Amino acid sequence: MAQAPGKPPPKMKYIKAIKEFKPIDGSVTKARILLLGPFGVGKSSFVNSVFSIFKDRISNPAGRGNPTSEFRPYLISDEGGTRLNLALCDTMGLAEEKGEGLHSDDIVSIIQGHAPDGYQFSPTSPMTPETAGYVAAPTPNKKIHCVVYVMDATMVSDMSADLQKKLGKIRQRIPQLVLMTKVDKADSTVIKNIRKVDQSEIIREKLAALLDVPISSIFPVKNYVPNDLELNDNCDVLLLTAINEMLMNSAGVDQAEEGSTSV
Repeated sequence: MAQAPGKPPPKMKYIKAIKEFKPIDGSVTKARILLLGPFGVGKSSFVNSVFSIFKDRISNPAGRGNPTSEFRPYLISDEGGTRLNLALCDTMGLAEEKGEGLHSDDIVSIIQGHAPDGYQFSPTSPMTPETAGYVAAPTPNKKIHCVVYVMDATMVSDMSADLQKKLGKIRQRIPQLVLMTKVDKADSTVIKNIRKVDQSEIIREKLAALLDVPISSIFPVKNYVPNDLELNDNCDVLLLTAINEMLMNSAGVDQAEEGSTSV
């Protein structure tokens, strides 16, 4: 369908909305969005992809697939260096094996704002009020305003019951969306037209049932990968749609209170 005369293309519409976003709560300057998910699902690649769109070139501030064990909030800037009211927070990956991956107690600490930027997590020793750097009285700016579970579309059936339960409890206390990565690998038909990924029935209904979230809360994306040399408007629209929804879910949220989130 041809673009209507005088109507901005979807990409520019989303970029404008994201640049103009301001949290409803005047005490919050930036929406802090926590990306949770197993190792290797594309959390860092998503951060890089969003950076790339607003820099208008392929960028890799979060590295190229190297797993992190830190709590890293990434502030997004546009081409001119103007900071957006958005921070994408990457952290250690989740793992099914006991004693590996991000500890469930640390998820609570991050959401409630106790984890300092750059904090190095230990799978076996979650942070406590006695931990060096522990933020005892976090301001609203330090708390998480929206939780996003990142999942590899090729592995939708591999989540354990324990992990499903953990994410369900978090969702009861704070908005949680699902970012579904690698959709082009899960359904080869979308490679020809990535914008038609919403029409694929191969994954979304299975994932909605698995995580007990409505399909409207699941956002399929194709991240940029190291061998990508230039941006693609269709991929950008999917990524921007997801970011815009994350901001809308975080705009007027009451922050998680101390002791209210147990996973």
